[in-house]
Amino acid sequence: GRATTALVVVGVAATLAAAAANALGTFVVDSAAGRGLSPALAGLTLTLGSAVCVAARVGAGWLADRRETGHVALIAGMLVVGAVGLVLLAVSGPVPLVAGVVLGFGLGWAWPGLMNFAVVRLHPQAPAAATSITQTGVYAGGCVGPLGLGTIADLAGYPAMWGTAAAAMLLAALCMLIGSRLLSRP
Repeated sequence: GRATTALVVVGVAATLAAAAANALGTFVVDSAAGRGLSPALAGLTLTLGSAVCVAARVGAGWLADRRETGHVALIAGMLVVGAVGLVLLAVSGPVPLVAGVVLGFGLGWAWPGLMNFAVVRLHPQAPAAATSITQTGVYAGGCVGPLGLGTIADLAGYPAMWGTAAAAMLLAALCMLIGSRLLSRP
């Protein structure tokens, strides 16, 4: 009933967020090289983003262990900051690029483990069933995101693609808040 509806809303949010974040990993090097960065420096920027993401995932997990509630709302906040990072990727210059990668990867792609933690914590009676609903969204977004956003990049350019990805991440944050509200109801 209501629990399944809430999990589907979180799953839709995960689809949108994973679509945007997967495009980040897929296209940031080509986008950066197209803006004049050498391929080596563009690759190092991706490496920096990956390292920040690993640290953010571990840090978010550590913090989640110390909180009783509010995990899904925290994910929404992470997605908003990640969306800001994606918007920065549409801006010219190396500083917005590095800041965009750090924010986009650091918070915009550090949420999946926290989402699983939150869903299991809210549904301890059926953790596999609950996470199967939300994880379907992650995998769907990971598949559809690079295909759809790559098409946008091909037709309209990378700035339009990053703007679309940012909008998807903001919509994901909104869906996470709605899902969080639905999940917290008795």
